[in-house]
Amino acid sequence: MNKLIFTTLRGRRCFALASEKRVLQIEFEGDEAAEQIGTIYVGKVRNVVKNLNAAFIEYEPGVNGYYSLNDNPIHTFADGKQESRALKSGDEIVVQVSRAAVKTKDAVLSGELTLTGRYVAVIASGSAAKTLGISAKIRDKKWREQFKAKWDAEETPNCSVIIRTNAYTAEFNQVLEEARTLSARLEKLCKDAAFRTPHSVLYRPDSFAMAAVRDMNLTDTTEVVTDIPDIYEELKSSSTDETTTLLRLYEDSYPLAALYHLEASLDRALSKNVWLKSGGYLVIEPTEAMTMIDVNTGKNIEKKSSEETYFKTNLEAAAEIAAQIRLRNLSGIIIVDFIDMTDKTHNAELLSTFRKYLSTDPVKTTLVDMTALGLVEVTRKKIKRPLHEQTRFK
Repeated sequence: MNKLIFTTLRGRRCFALASEKRVLQIEFEGDEAAEQIGTIYVGKVRNVVKNLNAAFIEYEPGVNGYYSLNDNPIHTFADGKQESRALKSGDEIVVQVSRAAVKTKDAVLSGELTLTGRYVAVIASGSAAKTLGISAKIRDKKWREQFKAKWDAEETPNCSVIIRTNAYTAEFNQVLEEARTLSARLEKLCKDAAFRTPHSVLYRPDSFAMAAVRDMNLTDTTEVVTDIPDIYEELKSSSTDETTTLLRLYEDSYPLAALYHLEASLDRALSKNVWLKSGGYLVIEPTEAMTMIDVNTGKNIEKKSSEETYFKTNLEAAAEIAAQIRLRNLSGIIIVDFIDMTDKTHNAELLSTFRKYLSTDPVKTTLVDMTALGLVEVTRKKIKRPLHEQTRFK
């Protein structure tokens, strides 16, 4: 049975998703600025900088955020009106934190208000058009067509909706009901802004623990276990029938993190070198521009031809690289330097196998191609900071 574990590791709260064989994912609770992402405020325009085509919005007392006028042509004013008129100092508008403040950089604010649920995300951007998007991770063409047909036949929310990957295993009515609920909530908070003062919080996103449970596609083969009483109580009080029976408070004297070898898994996830069972190894080096992953035969001394040894090592490496990308939460451009092979059929099979492993990642991950130099290019959508940055404790 898979385990979703909430515990404390190296003095910080975290969650880990563990299968019977290994830890698949580790994520630490963010700092105060990071946890602010998704919060919706009534902000006050302090000044408009024409040469930047941006405005600076005070969303907390004495705290300004950057608001791009290129990205936000339509504004939701606190009186409930959505207009494209030019902003001026003193205007009160509804904004959402889309990127946390970092060092000397202000937080980035957006006028495209989004509420995220288990199955859908609803978006109010001020546009007259309602759009329906379906996660690219749902590749079942028949399912997509049937879902769109059902959606078009219903009275759907008056906003844009994105269908999340979790919806694939849910009933249509569950998805539709959540979309309607979130849409009504979004409409209400925009109306409530007319009666609130600047800096008021109209919406706060789910807590660290609630967001993790929401985003995981929990099944009857996944148990949620924690040794943190307040997280247990929060999940218990907010859980659905689906998760209540899967939730357990761990009270044994032996540490929960030690039981599932989380410290060792974290060390492995932060290590530059990752050994393979065959004796080969990976070298993983994140840089500011991209991540480089190099595959080496290492101690692999099987009595086979070099080509066969390289092929077997590369196939083993492909599985491990896909797992490491998810575990380390790597994103952006990832370049993999597999061991060079001369057999074209081996290269084709390697790419096909690697693509299959990458497809199991819940975050959109794309194998672009193999370059003329034999380098394999992968791109992965950035959702949160990579694990090595999350562990840079203050």
